[in-house]
Amino acid sequence: MRPYILFDFDGTIADSLTLGLELINRLAPIYHIHPITDEDIQAVRSMPTGKAIRYLKIPYYKLPILIPVFLNEYKHIIHNMKPFPRIHEVIQDLKDLGIPMALLTSNSKENVHVFLDQHDMNYFEWIEGGSGIFKKQVTIMHQIKKHNLQKENIIYVGDETRDIVAAKKCGIKIISVAWGFQDKSILSQYNPDMIAETPQDLYDIIKSYSTT
Repeated sequence: MRPYILFDFDGTIADSLTLGLELINRLAPIYHIHPITDEDIQAVRSMPTGKAIRYLKIPYYKLPILIPVFLNEYKHIIHNMKPFPRIHEVIQDLKDLGIPMALLTSNSKENVHVFLDQHDMNYFEWIEGGSGIFKKQVTIMHQIKKHNLQKENIIYVGDETRDIVAAKKCGIKIISVAWGFQDKSILSQYNPDMIAETPQDLYDIIKSYSTT
């Protein structure tokens, strides 16, 4: 079987946490939300997404306002953002193996294209952006139908517990990466099919699926 790899972007490919945190804290006084510290981020890495939002004292009712503003401002920091170490080489190696890949993100397509162009990472068959942060399974199922994909061949790659939940609801495999927003301790509690602790682990896991 040749798997079809569906990548998340922020926290999986792009090392966006530090710059994203700086952006949130610049917006905090404008939208009357609590600033977030490095200690806060370390604390929430072992929490489910919903609990993390509550811990950070971000009111749910403000999210529909904050998210579009954040993504609009994000375009000003995207030029300073870098891929996680070794992830570029791993994605290039997967492309060389002939493994098809696509990218589904809650970020905007414009931001993602800027990042991929800057780092010479245009290896994806398609990119869909603006998927939102809730009901991710609805977006995934829509893209499966839109792109005429076979669920049994899809492997989703993401860094959060909500990725695991969405993939399971869609009936597709999920590889969780432990270098993003949430760490291995919380990811493992949601029983992904596999956990990759390094980009090389990710390559090895995907390659093993492509030969079974």
